[in-house]
Amino acid sequence: MLETTPVPVDVRRRRALTHPILTWVVAAVLAVASSLWMWHRLGWPTRGIAWAEDSGVFLNERLELGAVPSLLHPYSGYLHLVPRIVVDAAVALWPIEDYAMVVTALSCCVIGIVSATVFVLARDVVRSAPLRALLAVVPAIAPMGVVEIAGNTANLHWYLLFLAPWVFAFRPRSWWSSASMAVAALAITLTEIQAALFVPLFLFGFRSRRGVPVLAAAFLGLAAQAATTLQAPRPRTPSDASPLDIAAGFLAQPVAGSWNGDVREVGVTIVHLGWWVVVVPAVVVLAVLVLGLVRRGGASRWMIVALGAAPAVLWVAALRVNAVPSMFAEWNEASFQRFGPYRYAAAASMFLLAAVVVAADVCIGRGRVVLPVLGWVLVASVVAAGVLNVHAETRRADGPVWSTQVQRQGAAVCSADPDGTVRIEASPRPRLWTAEVPCARLEH
Repeated sequence: MLETTPVPVDVRRRRALTHPILTWVVAAVLAVASSLWMWHRLGWPTRGIAWAEDSGVFLNERLELGAVPSLLHPYSGYLHLVPRIVVDAAVALWPIEDYAMVVTALSCCVIGIVSATVFVLARDVVRSAPLRALLAVVPAIAPMGVVEIAGNTANLHWYLLFLAPWVFAFRPRSWWSSASMAVAALAITLTEIQAALFVPLFLFGFRSRRGVPVLAAAFLGLAAQAATTLQAPRPRTPSDASPLDIAAGFLAQPVAGSWNGDVREVGVTIVHLGWWVVVVPAVVVLAVLVLGLVRRGGASRWMIVALGAAPAVLWVAALRVNAVPSMFAEWNEASFQRFGPYRYAAAASMFLLAAVVVAADVCIGRGRVVLPVLGWVLVASVVAAGVLNVHAETRRADGPVWSTQVQRQGAAVCSADPDGTVRIEASPRPRLWTAEVPCARLEH
């Protein structure tokens, strides 16, 4: 009689967790959960307040240029495809009175889609399904994200940037997946020029002909971004921050803010106790990432390199290009209290948390006691960061509520002049980011 060797329980469990149907079910659950979680974190009245370009640029240009012409219309030297698609959907499918609320909801849905996609694409890097789920929800639980970059299209490009390394490193197993990844790569690069940072990761997915469409789509998008930048360069006001200031700011914001979203409190602690309170955690995180590099090769190793380097590169580039207060090494308590978290730090912190999760997966999968324990401690730290930083004061919480303005202005202006235009303000500087909406649009 033919004898068969029983399949070990752990192998059967791993196969079950990687079953395509179950993978997509979990991805769908993560998409919904991440979207709702970010919606919950934003709270009211933030959900009903428009933010910056959502009102003063993207909406105005959508109303002026129309749906299709506005999609690839340059702004500030770059293309912003996905944010403009979101704005177009909000204008076309919902009343203008609900614009701010709808844009917030759709932006949260994009975060959910990013989470689901990362869960599916990261299977070759993070073998553990629970850890892959934690990695996927990093955009939704990152402590500083809710302060400024979440729930608006003006900062939606940061979440597309978070998705970029996973799309670029993925190895398509069919022409269908190749086509879908090509669409994703094109959407990412036509939204965020900084995605070029992760182009080297294409070396992992370019081992077969199926990787060619993805690479071509990415280069097409980046070429379009480069041409746009050359034709209409973004005005630059470089910062005079010294290397010491940049390093100090990196410790005080992206590093510390990855686990404590209240960077004002972190700054006060630095002033009173010294910089060691952020230097020591930074050294620990660096040691963990190096350990992950040593203990595993292949895609995991290079993904740790990419995710670990991205926070520093993004932070340095942001402070070099944008003239924001950045003399961190000289800041006192009042300075830390005044400025709070920067959006560049929120974006960088997502990559840092993701790198820690990947390193944790490496530690848990190697060794018998010490490394697995270290890995689970890292996992617990990321979970704690998300749980303990659910709510934070958003930068638009004290702005003008969109629907209230529409109702008031519509009654005051449009009743007297049906052909007139209503001016609706947004945060953070209402008069700067004003949308001009025709009365005909309010009636529509």
